Amino acid sequence: MSIPFKEPKPSLQYDPGTEIAALDAHFTKRNVPTSQDGQLLLATWNIANLGAQGRPSRALPVIAHILSRFDLIAVQEVNDNYKVFQKIVQEMGGKYDFVFSDKAGNDERLAFIYRTEKVALDRLWGEVALTKNQYPKRTVTVHYRKGGKGQIQKFPNFRFVPFDRNPYIGSFQSGAINFVLANVHLYFGEFENSASEEMRKKYARRVLEIFALARWANDVHSGKNAWDRDILLLGDMNVPNTDKNEATIKALKSFGWGSVDYISNQEIGVDVTNLSQVGGSNLGNDRTYDQIAFAPSTLNGKIGRFGVFDYDNAIFRKKWDDISAELSPQKAVSLFARYVKHHISDHRPLWLELRTT
Repeated sequence: MSIPFKEPKPSLQYDPGTEIAALDAHFTKRNVPTSQDGQLLLATWNIANLGAQGRPSRALPVIAHILSRFDLIAVQEVNDNYKVFQKIVQEMGGKYDFVFSDKAGNDERLAFIYRTEKVALDRLWGEVALTKNQYPKRTVTVHYRKGGKGQIQKFPNFRFVPFDRNPYIGSFQSGAINFVLANVHLYFGEFENSASEEMRKKYARRVLEIFALARWANDVHSGKNAWDRDILLLGDMNVPNTDKNEATIKALKSFGWGSVDYISNQEIGVDVTNLSQVGGSNLGNDRTYDQIAFAPSTLNGKIGRFGVFDYDNAIFRKKWDDISAELSPQKAVSLFARYVKHHISDHRPLWLELRTT
């Protein structure tokens, strides 16, 4: 079951037009490009509890405006009750349409929103549903601390449990490029540095879901019957950070796949001055849960700018001014985040520019 973020009291009142103007100024500040011929703006965004959370109607145009900056968006946490999601797409205007999966774990759907004048649906659609003989079995190493000292626990031959939410696969065409996207919301479980063995096993499951996804993508990419070898994995992968010793990012990289949060400018040919000034894709700015990852393919040479859009540093300025005048900085940040989570989300969009010529 989804656990909606409740709104703090008093209720937040705002004019959507004012917030949209603030977003436009912030798009410019963060150098987020506008949609142009010859390029595709791809994004992924986990919009928390979408359809399961009591957002007011005034929040929907604000969410829609953020989404409409991009041409193709993978959305996670669309609830089985998809009506709110449908209203948001309608708010984006007639140039946008969507497709989504059936509900899975946590009553969630995975969705793609696309700009119809720039993106066409191709013929491959489905889910990553592995058969038992494809389940990976792998030794997972988990780091934790005990008595103030770093410890390691190995879970030998740890078995994959089927995806809680099967990744949703869609094939697309834009300009001269074709590609397959796997939209994912992977198992969270627990953090690596967990106190109990039971919690560390939940983290190990998290690692193995990522490994299973990467292995599936590698098998398809290198197989002779691939519909398209240009495969991108994107969505909420629950990767806490991209440190080289973090087990989740190591699992993602197991087959040579690289995340845009991790790959160096030498590897993809991108000037680091183009990178966003923002760190994490969470409101706390310290986690890289959301990822866009590529196989080594022709698309690597077409990557332009990319970054995270921190809309939370633009919207609800009056509320922030009121809170910060009354509370300590730490309490003000915490309370403000509760308003943002309820009205918008606890995740930020991760975006990427692809050349389509």
